[in-house]
Amino acid sequence: MLCALLCVHCGCGSKVEPLAVQPTLSIAEQVLAVQRGESREIRSNEPIDEAQFEKLRGLSELEVLSLEHAELSDKIADVLSSLEGLRQIRMEKAHLGDACARVIGNLPNITSINLPRSVISDEGIKDWPLARELVLLRIGGPNLTDSALETVSKMRSLRFLHLVDVLVTDTGLKNLLGMDHLESFYLDGGRVSDDGLMALLEAMPTLHFHRDQQHLPIDPRATDHGKH
Repeated sequence: MLCALLCVHCGCGSKVEPLAVQPTLSIAEQVLAVQRGESREIRSNEPIDEAQFEKLRGLSELEVLSLEHAELSDKIADVLSSLEGLRQIRMEKAHLGDACARVIGNLPNITSINLPRSVISDEGIKDWPLARELVLLRIGGPNLTDSALETVSKMRSLRFLHLVDVLVTDTGLKNLLGMDHLESFYLDGGRVSDDGLMALLEAMPTLHFHRDQQHLPIDPRATDHGKH
């Protein structure tokens, strides 16, 4: 499932459709389904505010939370902390900060974090290496720097990494060199030079890499899309 998520959100330029049709149920209806034990997912492509998110409070059985157009903030941190069973979180437009980041880092079963428009800082993700099941991380924001990659390098289960407009440089990139378990790295934006990226690929020749959704000319896996 995580590979499929990566293809949908971090694709190789091909048009990959989601595996399931977005539900037409309202948030309130989906909450009831989780409470009744009929579902462990809440997905919505509708705008959602803090008052609507409050309806999720206490859904400890919820495993998948995917909100495409929820422009939420750290005001949801307390509700988020009650979602103890959460495994996957995807909020494409949410501006979550360090308060939510600390909550997410302490979710015991989290495997996938997808927050491309966060305002999370380097300090906010300090505890994320404690999330020992974390496999996929897609994160963006102006408050993350090279120090964030120092923290990422400690994530021993991480296989898929996608940075979106993170202020990473060649110096920060060197933190990835010891991550032999990392299979895929996508970088959109940033301040990394071509020389820095070439050095990374030479040191990690099996790494599937994209810069701004494109392969570098030297990438030996430039045509290897089928596995990702």
